[in-house]
Amino acid sequence: MPQRPPNVLVIMSDEQRWDTLGSNGNPAARTPHLDALAERATSFDECHTPFPLCCPSRASLWTGLMPRHHHVMGNWRLIAPQLRDRSLATAFADAGYHTIYNGKWHVPGTTPKRMGFADTSAIPAVLNGRDRGRYIEEYRAYATARGYELVPGNIENLTARDLAHVRRGVGAPMCGTAEIALEDYLETWQTEQFRRALDRRPTDRPFFAVCSYNAPHFPMVVPRPYDRIIDRAAVRLPASFTTGPDTKPREVRESHFAADFAHLTEEQWVEVVAHYYGFCSLIDAQVGAILDHLRRAGELDRTIVVFTSDHGDMMGAHRLMEKGHLLHYDEVTRVPLLVAHPDAGAGRSSNLVSMVDIAVTIAELAGVAFCPGDGRSFAGMLGGGGAPTREYVTTETCLYDMESEANGQYNNPADLDLAKDALNLSVRTSTMRYIFRSHDIDELYDHTTDPHDQRNVAADEAYAAQRDQFRALLAAEIGDVFPEAAKVLAG
Repeated sequence: MPQRPPNVLVIMSDEQRWDTLGSNGNPAARTPHLDALAERATSFDECHTPFPLCCPSRASLWTGLMPRHHHVMGNWRLIAPQLRDRSLATAFADAGYHTIYNGKWHVPGTTPKRMGFADTSAIPAVLNGRDRGRYIEEYRAYATARGYELVPGNIENLTARDLAHVRRGVGAPMCGTAEIALEDYLETWQTEQFRRALDRRPTDRPFFAVCSYNAPHFPMVVPRPYDRIIDRAAVRLPASFTTGPDTKPREVRESHFAADFAHLTEEQWVEVVAHYYGFCSLIDAQVGAILDHLRRAGELDRTIVVFTSDHGDMMGAHRLMEKGHLLHYDEVTRVPLLVAHPDAGAGRSSNLVSMVDIAVTIAELAGVAFCPGDGRSFAGMLGGGGAPTREYVTTETCLYDMESEANGQYNNPADLDLAKDALNLSVRTSTMRYIFRSHDIDELYDHTTDPHDQRNVAADEAYAAQRDQFRALLAAEIGDVFPEAAKVLAG
């Protein structure tokens, strides 16, 4: 009898930086379950998202395409019509896998069901054209029945007291302890829904299952004991915290990413970061619960386990917080990626990989046919070996009409108008980062001497050759969809 193909489990957090894991060298982190997973996995230390926002990066994950090719060039902008009914999940379903999706979706214009997931649970509601992440109606009914008074219509499932911690522009501490107890908290509830989905799967087929959490996404309202689990004395603010946003281009300096948090003192920043790490610890506990469930079911040893996140958070770097179109820095583009394969050893890889590479890699590891799109498989790197498949990774972001949000509109990226739309692009190599801003100055950082992006050398003649090389590289890469921007870059 032929051996059954391996199961595949993808666990995904939201807004979690690479350096939030203890196994990645953070002395303040409390992530014992992820650290244990890392001991038997390959840790990819240079995995970068192609767009540091939820919707575009998640569309890239499931399609294996760059944002300009799947068309989700911003939050709540619809996926290309021809992609609404196919994804990595449809490939696994076609190969005989039972497919499961649980939790945050955030691929506008389609649903987990349409993209090939047979069993779905804890899926957020779509309100005014927007998939609202935490706003899961079934959970809100559960929390209300448990006696919590959630603010009507509030997308974060918060109480009025919770909201007081994070009101923007009023000197709020921007973090706090959740009124909802841990046993009733969204992530705890969601894990139970996922375990039930695993228990009702058919046992005669392998499964492809995804559990997608909203934490540690802002706001930092964290349930006990995770609000206090982090030792504040161990928290180290980023090296660029001292210089603040003054070394950044105007559009960054004057953005809400800086203004909304300018009132925070250094002590308050430590509290915010500690709550963020505590949120990451909450995710770690959910990972432990899921892996323990599979272990007890006898499935863990034949399951490929992937842990990653859609993007990071500035979390104090340059005194900025959150993520988005303007922020092409490692703190938001670099995400954790652990891949544990039952037949591969553990290791670390410093090779550059992109989120668009994950789908084709998972498919290859499972023996499932999948069109690679823009992805390049890094399956050969498992165990820490293998040759690099990329010399660089790119990130591309767009603001149509200079607006950061949409309400379920479709925009064809080919219609981009540089006069009224903003396009930001960047290249990350092993030693440098270059950022092109269509409505502001270029940035170039030499990480061999400036690892924290504090000295912009884009205008330095000593770096003119590198700057021009990066511009030409980007022009060649994006010219298929953005010919006018390519002409500017090649200029």
